[in-house]
Amino acid sequence: MKREIAAKYKFVIGFVGMVMIFWGCTNEINDLGKDLLLPGDLVQVRNYSEKNIKAFTVTDGNQRTDEPGYNLFGTFNDPLFGKTTADFACQFRLTGYPDSIKDISTKAQIDSLVLHLLYMENYGDTITPQRLKVYELASDLNIDSKYYQDINLKGISKGELLADYSYVPKFKLDSLSSEYGSTKKAPKDTVIQEISIKLNPSLLDKLLSADSLTWSDNDKFLQYFKGLYVEAGDLNQGGAVMKIFTLATGSNMTIHYHTSKTDSLGYIYAINENSARVNRFTHNYSNTAFAANLDKADVQDSLIYLQTTGGLRTKILIPNLGTWSDSTNFAINRAELVFQVDSTITDLTKFVPAEQLVLTAIDKDGKEYFPSDLAFSSLYYGGTYNSKDKTYRFNIAKHMQEVIEKKKENFGFYLSTAYRSSTFRRVVLKGATSKTGIKLEIAYSKIK
Repeated sequence: MKREIAAKYKFVIGFVGMVMIFWGCTNEINDLGKDLLLPGDLVQVRNYSEKNIKAFTVTDGNQRTDEPGYNLFGTFNDPLFGKTTADFACQFRLTGYPDSIKDISTKAQIDSLVLHLLYMENYGDTITPQRLKVYELASDLNIDSKYYQDINLKGISKGELLADYSYVPKFKLDSLSSEYGSTKKAPKDTVIQEISIKLNPSLLDKLLSADSLTWSDNDKFLQYFKGLYVEAGDLNQGGAVMKIFTLATGSNMTIHYHTSKTDSLGYIYAINENSARVNRFTHNYSNTAFAANLDKADVQDSLIYLQTTGGLRTKILIPNLGTWSDSTNFAINRAELVFQVDSTITDLTKFVPAEQLVLTAIDKDGKEYFPSDLAFSSLYYGGTYNSKDKTYRFNIAKHMQEVIEKKKENFGFYLSTAYRSSTFRRVVLKGATSKTGIKLEIAYSKIK
């Protein structure tokens, strides 16, 4: 035991001695090799601001809209972005397998068939009534198929109108919830609301007529009843787009009934993760300020426009990205692309900007890919809205280095909104020809 203790003390004493010797030699180590370098050969960090940037507002690609996290609904006449219409279709699934739905009807009094939809977020006004029309689907939706925003949902629906309902979206501020960044000074719409639409008795009769075989499993039921299409009526002014919580427990179709012993009962047809859900989005930009220059790569505006729901994005060209340097002996430390939100023509408290933008590079075939900087981390890559200085910032240092070293070609970028199919957002940015402009701030290390 004493030998072990003595050995430990010898180790500690020896280690401390080595540290003291090393510490005394630190300056010599740091100076090692300096006499081998010629004057002016030391590494220098330099800054450069690239302002030769071009930006054009273009229509977004046809977005895939099946099985989104949320379904969007409504017609919105945006004062800057024109008219957007969003409607959807979805399947409903059995939540139980009685021998027959007639077991309910023979033992109880059927009251109604109601479509319940929960929503929380409302982008637009709360004055203009939204008109909802409901139809039964005539064609199958397949949860394994891909659907896009231009799908003709009206064309795959039956002609009979099951409901024609007028509804004014509600908006209730919640100053207590911090989950969505809500505060007492800046409360947000975080309170879930409900739309309840009584459906035509003809559909109720159809459901009551289903036999026991139809009720034996969901596949047979979906062949019998393919789902509903909820259409947004047209509006010439005002309106809003609502975020529908189709996967929430309260969004469903319910047969409401009662017995002599119980006042209120219900059988629920659920919307769940196994239910096909599809959105349709349309846009009309004909009366907007940017309509004349939309999709034109030879005309730049002082403002650029971005919008979700397969609306608008921006094409960015930086001609000097790979040729600006005056030396080959350098390394890019930072290349920050900065976009400034325009707050003069938009009330940012009313029209909240997109939480996240996405920057993709373009290859020679016009296909998009993420800059390799994203591989480091999403935080490093950037794109999140900074409410303090009202900017979006992206770091493309590695991508720029690869372009300079001819590992990647420079065909520009696309700037788009994130969550394009499941949320409604839009934002106006300062264009390259504006006084503020678009900036690429570069910091690099150079050896002369």
